Amino acid sequence: MALYLKAAEILEKAERKQGALKTLVYDSKFANIKQLFALVCETHKFSSVLQEIIDSTKLLKHTKMRMQLAKVLVYDLLMGQGIKCGGSWKAVMMKHRSRLQAELARIKIKQKVSRNEDLLPASVQRDAGDKLPRYVRVNTLKTTVEDAVDYLKRDGFSYLGQASRLDDLTLKEKQFVGDLHLPELLVFSPKTDFHNHFLYKAGHIILQDKASCLPAFLLNPSPGSHVIDACAAPGNKTSHLAALMKNKGKLFAFDLDAKRLATMSTLLLRAGVTCHKLAHQDFLTVDPDSPQYKEVENILLDPSCSGSGMVCLRDHASNQEEDQARLASLASFQLRCLNHSLSFPRLKRLVYSTCSIHSQENEEVITACLKQNPKFRLVHALAQWPERGLEPLTQCLRASTSKTRTHGFFVALLEKHSESGDTMQGTAVHMSPDVAPQSLTVSETRPAASEEESEAPETEDKQTAAAGQSDRKNCRSLLLLQLRPRSWRQHVPGAHSETVRRPDICRVLNGMWQVSGAHGDVDEPRAVDAMQAYVDAGLTTFDMADIYGPAEEIFGQFQSKLKSASSGDAVPALQGLTKYVPRPGPMDRKVVEKALQCSMTRMQVDIVDCLQFHWWDYTDKRYLEALGHLSDLQQEGLIRELSLTNFDTQRLEEITNRGIRISSNQVQYSVIDQRPAVKMEQFCLANNIQLLTYGTLAGGLLSERYLGKAEPKSKADLYTASHSKYKNMIDSWGGWTLFQDLLVTLETVAKRHDCSLACVATRYVLDRPAVGGVIVGCRLGVAGAGQHISDSLRSCSSDLKLTAEDLSAIEAVTQRSRDLMALIGDCGDEYRR
Repeated sequence: MALYLKAAEILEKAERKQGALKTLVYDSKFANIKQLFALVCETHKFSSVLQEIIDSTKLLKHTKMRMQLAKVLVYDLLMGQGIKCGGSWKAVMMKHRSRLQAELARIKIKQKVSRNEDLLPASVQRDAGDKLPRYVRVNTLKTTVEDAVDYLKRDGFSYLGQASRLDDLTLKEKQFVGDLHLPELLVFSPKTDFHNHFLYKAGHIILQDKASCLPAFLLNPSPGSHVIDACAAPGNKTSHLAALMKNKGKLFAFDLDAKRLATMSTLLLRAGVTCHKLAHQDFLTVDPDSPQYKEVENILLDPSCSGSGMVCLRDHASNQEEDQARLASLASFQLRCLNHSLSFPRLKRLVYSTCSIHSQENEEVITACLKQNPKFRLVHALAQWPERGLEPLTQCLRASTSKTRTHGFFVALLEKHSESGDTMQGTAVHMSPDVAPQSLTVSETRPAASEEESEAPETEDKQTAAAGQSDRKNCRSLLLLQLRPRSWRQHVPGAHSETVRRPDICRVLNGMWQVSGAHGDVDEPRAVDAMQAYVDAGLTTFDMADIYGPAEEIFGQFQSKLKSASSGDAVPALQGLTKYVPRPGPMDRKVVEKALQCSMTRMQVDIVDCLQFHWWDYTDKRYLEALGHLSDLQQEGLIRELSLTNFDTQRLEEITNRGIRISSNQVQYSVIDQRPAVKMEQFCLANNIQLLTYGTLAGGLLSERYLGKAEPKSKADLYTASHSKYKNMIDSWGGWTLFQDLLVTLETVAKRHDCSLACVATRYVLDRPAVGGVIVGCRLGVAGAGQHISDSLRSCSSDLKLTAEDLSAIEAVTQRSRDLMALIGDCGDEYRR
């Protein structure tokens, strides 16, 4: 059954335009990739036929299953090799088999065909997407074309030299050539697979369709320039721009889709891009007159489009009337994006591109734009390109499966010219009656921009999540441990748990330091069992360390238990964050790799979702050596995210300046200890680094339990290591009397929102601009430990919003406290005094 569930999941993602089928299949990490890929592709190909069968037989009503699952089961039952699973689903399908077979026969008779294949449109039967070459862009940030060619030759590929004509792109297995138009593009036979190849995993090559490489290639920004990628995610074009800029200058990248930005962080990190500044923001809300964009002279605009040029996602059963309305809406949005782009005061060049074959989104939009912006003109791009824009806009480029051996694409290069009153030559074009220039107005519901991650060009993105999701969904961040501007939290309340290439983390993480032994004896079997309640609630992210006693082993045992209990069903996706906390000493490759392998063995994983590095002594600079080795191990695929724990701002800047990409820094942050807001927060926001916070509930002291209570002083009162630690912090901050004032204020706010005091304290930190998640300790397997799961879920609920009045009341208390930055120092300094 796992095969059908995974296939249904991938089809649903493809229908929401979240990726190309092949990329989604390979990212799934399914055990039998070939079997899954075959089932997904065939089901997708027959999708309209299968839906007609399912609708006519009312299968969904009788079985209560989802459409995508029904499609894969019906396909295998009627057209494939037969249902491969046992159990209830097979019994259900066999029960309805006669009716389903009869409906398929009726459709064949109606269409006067005898074969299943003949039910498909001719364009699907001759699917050109299967015959397109495999294009690979060499990432010059990490290697050279010559080195990549040499590596591939040693790997058994046969290099045939530089192509000189389109026919040279017809290749046999293991053959490849250099592209005839783009110098950094290599071309392989259609079915060549690089998803598991070292060069791909290490970021030395990017899997990107040739047409999708044209926009950055034509814009060709110089090193040191300031560039905007207006609708950037998930980043193939962004990484191409960075390579052309040689990572020098500033590359501002915007996108409204948080999940695609999360994917983009993976790509950019793997590609070694460092000159970018990501923003989860609607490009249309960006102020062109803002001082930070005063040097922007180049813009790449690849807005949302119909995706009609993308072979693998074409809808052959679309409604013509609906298509025309959708194209009109898209065209109006595209024109507005163009006009907004051209309003940047120092702009000199702009490239506009779509993966659409429709003139409404292409030539007609450009024509309308040029009439409204007479200071700009079209540039005749890439004279040797074989397919041009529709008359009279032959300065533009078009791409297609037949004439350029690529996906369908359109590219226009605009340039500001000196005389604003000049008339553009060749810009007049006949407009279709349904989309005239004056009709191009902005639709109220505007699609966001998107790009396919690897092979295929851009498509329209999925709609934003509906409001009113449950608290369980809101605990998920829909972002990776990389690049999360504040607005992500405001626009994306949560997401389902998914098995992805990189870890979606919960906004509230389960801290496992309390199994280290300083909070009571740990019953390991009981601790393993206790984890289930957190996972059932959707709190699937666990934070541990190699020095937290048996924490890593407990996580590993729970992973194993989940897999054993799955019985072939999908296993809930866990995210395991651990720490490497060595004593200062030799930090050669063997030492670092041995420590990592030890953690992986204990956790029973073959890749660590996030490794957080801690160092005790800044005077011993070998922490830089250790981080260098960890960065290499990350590139080799053993670590997904490389992060820090308790590093101060000075050292964080030193590390990032050395080109080591850091995703997050784990620091103490609470309504009491606000030192990160002094320097750390600003640096993290500027460098796309998140803060993961601990001590947010002061070891449990920030709760109703201590409201109105006498000051605890004895060991009996402060019975855990956390109590003692944070009681000392309260003493430094302002003492027990001021702390009581804070508890009263927090309780007052909590009553307004019908939640606990701890929820307010947690939400206060979650709302800080650089905070990606709050780590709340869970005393797994410790006698007398309570589970505060409901508080964790409530604290990140979308309907818990602290008001200006709430914040003012809290800050009226905290402003009376001492300056912990002056008393203790920057983040983590309490461990090094």
